[in-house]
Amino acid sequence: MSISDREQKYCEFLAELGFSEIDDFSLFEKAMRHTSYVHEADIPVECSYERLEFLGDAVLKLVISKYLYIKYPNYKEGTLSKLRGEIVADKTLAEFATKIGLNNFILMSKNERKTGGENKQSILACAFEAFLGAIYLTCKDEGYNKVENFIVANFSCDMCKIEDNIEKINPKQQLQEYTQEKNHTLPQYTLLSKTGSEHNSTFEVSVSFEDKMLAKGIGKSKKLAQQDAARNALEYLKKEGLWKQ
Repeated sequence: MSISDREQKYCEFLAELGFSEIDDFSLFEKAMRHTSYVHEADIPVECSYERLEFLGDAVLKLVISKYLYIKYPNYKEGTLSKLRGEIVADKTLAEFATKIGLNNFILMSKNERKTGGENKQSILACAFEAFLGAIYLTCKDEGYNKVENFIVANFSCDMCKIEDNIEKINPKQQLQEYTQEKNHTLPQYTLLSKTGSEHNSTFEVSVSFEDKMLAKGIGKSKKLAQQDAARNALEYLKKEGLWKQ
């Protein structure tokens, strides 16, 4: 694909995403250059997407932080941080990049492509952040609003799926944060039973705090049983009005 062909493709691609007013594609071309490509093409490393990725990462985190701060006024900082971390994780951003077809524009070395570079989550995620950085700079004074509107309009449903699973995000850590905030102690887990064969065991565990059993949990390992117990304990505390996310 020649540069002029790529510019035409960029024009069509950006128009589909709601950026029909953009006519300077140089930053988007830069945002698609993986470091392996610039090394192979023998051009300066600063012509790769790394600097735009740095900028896009910061803009994205600000957009997501604002979104979560407004949507969940009762969530504590720790919970907001965990939720933001899930949304901006490489896996999620790689899915975002693929969803809009950004993967079709990424430039990388022949060797990187041979080893499956176009499917690597880290590369897709970095390219997506660099793409956001390019939008931010190209749209000048409206850059932040353009990125924010783009994220919310295109990925709110995906973010909601992650938000719906908030309680599944490391319940043991969430319970520990709750107990430490209360009296600087840790919840106590006790193995109640182990049933089944050696290779197909089921564990039952209880979790207590301040000498009171909060909940029980079961799982195919002690760790899974403890996670289940912590999750059930958080549900109990929430029903009692003792814990807020």
